[in-house]
Amino acid sequence: MNKDYFDLLTGNIILETSIESFQNGNSFDFFENLSLRLKKYFKFDGWTIVDLRKGKPKFLSYSKNYEDLNLKELEEKMSDKEKFLYMQVKNSRKWKYVKDLQKNSIWIPRGNLVYSWIGIPLVFKNMEPLVLNLDFFSEKKISKKEKNFLNKFQENFLMYTFKISKLRDIFNQQYVDALTGLKNRQYLLDILNNVDLSEKLGIIFCDLDKFKSINDQYGHSFGDEVLKIVAKRMRNLVKSTDEVIRFGGDEFIILTRNVKGVKNVIERIKKFIGEREIFLDDKKIGVGISCGYAIFPDESEDFGEILHISDMRMYKDKNLNR
Repeated sequence: MNKDYFDLLTGNIILETSIESFQNGNSFDFFENLSLRLKKYFKFDGWTIVDLRKGKPKFLSYSKNYEDLNLKELEEKMSDKEKFLYMQVKNSRKWKYVKDLQKNSIWIPRGNLVYSWIGIPLVFKNMEPLVLNLDFFSEKKISKKEKNFLNKFQENFLMYTFKISKLRDIFNQQYVDALTGLKNRQYLLDILNNVDLSEKLGIIFCDLDKFKSINDQYGHSFGDEVLKIVAKRMRNLVKSTDEVIRFGGDEFIILTRNVKGVKNVIERIKKFIGEREIFLDDKKIGVGISCGYAIFPDESEDFGEILHISDMRMYKDKNLNR
């Protein structure tokens, strides 16, 4: 996998998490969203954010499975700063991985619970680094792909926090559909070209029913507004870890790693989009939608074929809707 792919992945995670939310004081939401997106790639069991700026370490945020721990007591134990791993991450501003904490002489809080650990520096403008800790309750072997991911994430996080507006513009120009604000066809192709066979991915192909008649009757500007409303509704229907992409025209694609839930996603979309009318410019418009899906790599290891299968199933659904 090339470096551009990891640029795309990590840049997307950082931008969608919204660094601005942290800068505006919504730190809890920021860390929750960041950990949720990173979990797709590392499958960790718990996470914490440690603030090392004011002498004594402090847990700023943490996963729900740590709510029963006495974090104040842990913070007191962490006062001997040179003996825990977070300090190494802070000082070096580089991520660190420990395969077996039980064999590591440098103490870490929750060491009896956590087997493997990754510490990642989060460097914000005009701030000392925070440390994001990814905890694994069983042995975690880190792959070359994951190392490349961490290198790019660390690099891009620093760059994005200092130049967020400029880099958001660059990302949007390349990967975001100007009309709907969804990811575009180029984003989809770059993602699909770099997915490996170990990843299962559900591809849902959706097409609006009789959208041409809306354009013909009310004009293309009206049709554009309908597309924007449909895009927003679709985005609200799927999980934050799923991707909704405007493939072109009135065609949309959803990428999901929850392959067992693909049919449920389709059912929600058809019900919510097809049964909720759109009120626009004093007009009431009904918009139907047809969907088909395919599972990578179960049905094919070729994404051109996967898109074809999902497209054919979408047309089969469209014929049933007539």
